[in-house]
Amino acid sequence: SGLGTDVTGIITEGGACSQIAPGTWVGSQCSLLPEKGYWIIVTSANDLCLENATPTDTAIEYSLHSGANLISFPSDGSVGVSDALPDDVESSVAGVITEGGACSQIAPGQWVGSQCAFNGGKGYWMIATASISFSFDLTNLSIGRIKTDSGVGLIYPKGMEVIQSTKQAFYFIENIMINGMPIQTGDWILAYHGNILIGARKWEGKMIDIPVMGYDGNAYSKGYMETGDIPSFKYLDIYSGELTNLYNTDTPQWENNGMYILGALETSNIIPQEIMLNAYPNP
Repeated sequence: SGLGTDVTGIITEGGACSQIAPGTWVGSQCSLLPEKGYWIIVTSANDLCLENATPTDTAIEYSLHSGANLISFPSDGSVGVSDALPDDVESSVAGVITEGGACSQIAPGQWVGSQCAFNGGKGYWMIATASISFSFDLTNLSIGRIKTDSGVGLIYPKGMEVIQSTKQAFYFIENIMINGMPIQTGDWILAYHGNILIGARKWEGKMIDIPVMGYDGNAYSKGYMETGDIPSFKYLDIYSGELTNLYNTDTPQWENNGMYILGALETSNIIPQEIMLNAYPNP
């Protein structure tokens, strides 16, 4: 109730609930279940406090179907993705996505990305390749949050805001070359749809996931990606402020909850092999 009318809706996997008047909610998913994760749509920054709540049983069993599953994490503290997933199901999870970050399993037990830990208070899309059931292994749980996974929402360069959408995909970049040279740690990689900034990630010198926001029907996401669109990428030099276009020969089309490995981004060195002239002056 502390959110009042600042909260306009709640979305979970396959259902939603909308506040159409103060305290009046309608939709197919108007109760909160302990095993589910939720997108909470608010009109302004606010704090959510759950009062008189019963803590979720940390041994709760999750049943996942093949594809994207939006689930909760049932404990305070943090634990690495590989540690948290039992060995008999880890190979059946291709990736984990949360608000503004993702983690992809690129080889058995090898995870890369900006959000490679489960943290209390967050929900997660788990991308499963088969139907599985499991309980989180919390043997290596640490109380307190892992620094690289504790950010709330998207990060972006000062003065270049990106608003989180309930629809997002992630493009994993292994290296970035500018005129044949690797970029500096601390510089930014930006994602665009036309001239609209739709995602950003700071380069840390290793494979990263660039969040790319999609249009979810709300006004804040107007102009963001839609299924079948292809994002463009730019390099931002934090010292000069210069933007440089980056290219990949085969950037996949955007799809909600997509996770794509691009390998490298670099400036274009393509030289035309053929020039077409018509019957008029050709500058």
